[in-house]
Amino acid sequence: MELSDGLPLYYEDHGTGRPVVLLHGWTMNSGFWAGNVPALSADHRVIAPDFRGHGKSGKTPEGHSIPQYARDVRELLKALDAEDATLVGWSMGTAVILSYVRQFGCDGLRSAVFVDQSPRFLDGPDWDFALMGGYSATDLAVFAQTVRHARPLAIKPFIEACFAKLPPAENVDAAYAETTQTPTEAALDVWMDMAHADFRGVLPEVRVPTLLIYGEQSKIFPGDLAGHLADALPDAQVERFAESGHVPFVEEQGRFDTVVTDFLRR
Repeated sequence: MELSDGLPLYYEDHGTGRPVVLLHGWTMNSGFWAGNVPALSADHRVIAPDFRGHGKSGKTPEGHSIPQYARDVRELLKALDAEDATLVGWSMGTAVILSYVRQFGCDGLRSAVFVDQSPRFLDGPDWDFALMGGYSATDLAVFAQTVRHARPLAIKPFIEACFAKLPPAENVDAAYAETTQTPTEAALDVWMDMAHADFRGVLPEVRVPTLLIYGEQSKIFPGDLAGHLADALPDAQVERFAESGHVPFVEEQGRFDTVVTDFLRR
């Protein structure tokens, strides 16, 4: 489809029924959900977009912020007549859900699923769930400079850290190749925007049932972040994945599909 600013937004649309929208992580794309779509689309309409600048969507130098991505999702829902939707956000996708709620409330939403994401990346004296367990302004600057000047040296270790067990090198290379569809400046723009965001104040506004899927071996967000979020959200259900890191929908795919399907039927 073409967004109101003329940018082509790629999406996949499978199955029929109440809509479920799968929102991918930073520099990833809709293809990372491919293993989950068959099970989830058995009883639901599954829509999986590529965020602007990602995957097969249009590449522009502007608009790479979490609030803009959320506005794009709202426009997609309206264009596809996909109201009463469940938004499933993995990593950055959860940040997009929280920005959606900050801007539009829960209008058009039936429920939400958060997959291993924190509402705040940077550390601070009142915060125990920063990225990597502790992410300073210096860490952010070093990461950004590495992405800009030696991108594989930043992204490949990040991909490895997403898994509980070190994946084969060829799998890391394949995932990295997919991330290169996002131009470096676009990737950095949205990363910096997400890294400086603080969505903790939005959590009480998520007044729809919310499923929290968190990997107990996550190196990206270690600690009991799921428990903290469950206390802050009005209606939350926690499912901890003992064998997973940051990508439980891949590492424990069968259980992920079952847990999400049961939640959707609730």
